This record gives sequence, structure tokens and C-alpha cells, in this order.
Amino acid sequence: MSALPNYETVTTLTEEDYLAAAKAGSTRTEYAKDVRYYLASGGTIPATVEQVVTFITTMAVNLAVATIEKRLVSLHVEHLERGHKSPVHDPRVKQLMKGVRRSLGVGQRQVTAIEKNTLIDMWSAAAKGRPVQAARTMALLAIGWAGAFRRSELVSLTWADVCWLESGIEITLKSSKVDQTGVGFVKFIPMAYGDRCPVKALKHWQEVSGNETGYIFMPVNRHDQIANKPLTAHAVAQIVKRIIVLTGRDPDLYSGHSLRAGFATAGTLAGIPSYQLMQQTGHRSEATLQKYVRIGKRRQIPSLL
Repeated sequence: MSALPNYETVTTLTEEDYLAAAKAGSTRTEYAKDVRYYLASGGTIPATVEQVVTFITTMAVNLAVATIEKRLVSLHVEHLERGHKSPVHDPRVKQLMKGVRRSLGVGQRQVTAIEKNTLIDMWSAAAKGRPVQAARTMALLAIGWAGAFRRSELVSLTWADVCWLESGIEITLKSSKVDQTGVGFVKFIPMAYGDRCPVKALKHWQEVSGNETGYIFMPVNRHDQIANKPLTAHAVAQIVKRIIVLTGRDPDLYSGHSLRAGFATAGTLAGIPSYQLMQQTGHRSEATLQKYVRIGKRRQIPSLL
């Protein structure tokens, strides 16, 4: 389960909830980015209620409600961490957000899940690229899907996190929203029959890259050269969209999150129990998992026409 607050019920959370949520590295990065947006708009910290109101009305022109609420959460946490009183829960701000929700609605965009057939098409399309880039991209797609990884988790992986077994691989997440204490969260990816095996794809990428240490997934330039730095989470989404285009599908319907959603959906369609899927996705409640798989379950309902 994500450590981020549920933005639709943000006003019910305590200061401890916000500060706990800020512990995850990826979450803190997002908070910092949101605060920069606020400061760039002309705001200051500590902020006045008037500044927050102006910030909201500016964002409401072209941003979704969820994005606006996320940025308010970030601004609130920033105030708490600096020891300032936060204006985010001021009655005027709450009233304004009620109006924004009524005007824009609170429904969140749900990207299309990359199901098995789509993944196979993407795999084939990626294989036609330059050798080094193809090896990297095929491994990225396969591991991202089979491990139900978040984008931030994928780009943080190092070769030291991989344990090679005869039956597959274990990948330890040392930094994750589901493990903010740093104990480690282990995902097992089994060997698969045939050539489309995530484990074989990762091993092939290791051989092509020549790396046994450092980050696993790194940028590859147009000369098929590997950069000495990790991919960004945004780059994962760009890679997914680029390959989706090559399969003839609409890239606006997909994102890096589509890999994670695809695993959950495919698992549900295959009849895998929720508790087993949750062992891979890291969700701590079935209700949260259902947000990823409801498309698949809907498709199992026979037509009444």
C-alpha cells in the first residue's frame, strides 16, 4: 500500500501521517518538486492563506484535482518540517477545494494495463531496435511487468539487489513505499518457458552491458552507448510510450504504471488469488489491489446482450 495520503480525504489526516509519508525517498522527491512549483508561482514559505488560494486557482485552470491535492499535501508537509503553521487546512482553503472538486470532479485517470498480448507485441517491437538499447528495453519491460514494479523502484535497482537462483531471481527493494524502514522487500520472478523469459532477458542485458555492479537500468544514447547513470522514472514512462507507438497503439492510454497494472490484471484473469498477487505488488489491502485489476474482472463478466 502506498505511503502517500489518500488525497480525497487529506483533511482527516494528522501531522504524524504527513511526516510518516515523507520518509520514503521517492515520496520526498515528489514533495520537493511540488514545493518548487509553488515557489515558482510566486509563493513564499511560510505561506499566507491568500497565497495558497491563488496557487489553487492557478492550478485549477489546467490540472486535475488529484494533482492539486497532491501539491497541497507537499506544501503542508514542507511547513510542518520547517516548524511553521500550515495554511493548507484553513477554512477558506477547504471551502475553495470543495468548489474545485465540484467543478472538476475527483475521478482519476486510469491508464490502460499492459496485458500479456500487449507485452509480447512490445517485446517484439523492442527487439528490432539497436542491440544494446533493445537488450536494455526488453529487460526493463519484462522485469517491470513480472515484478509489478513502480517506476521509482525500477530505476533504483542495482545488480547487488539481484539474487540469481536456479528457479528464477529474487530482487530486493531497499527503498520502497511498502518498506519505508529499509528492512527490504523481496520479489521473486520465476524462470519462464521459451524465449520471452524475464530472467533470461535480465541476464542478457547484464551480458550486453558488461556490468555486474551499479544501477541495472541506464539510458542508452542514439549511438547505442550506455550512460553511467540510472534512468529516471519519467524516462521509464517515455520508453513505454515509445514502444507502444511501435505496436500501433495509442501512447496517451499508457504510462510506466501500465506495467504494474498489467501484472495485476493478468494475474486476476489467470485466477491467481489476491493474497498471492499482493505478495508481488506489495499491496497491504485487497481493496487497493482492486484498483489495478478491476478492468480485468470486468472483462470476465459475460455480455448480457
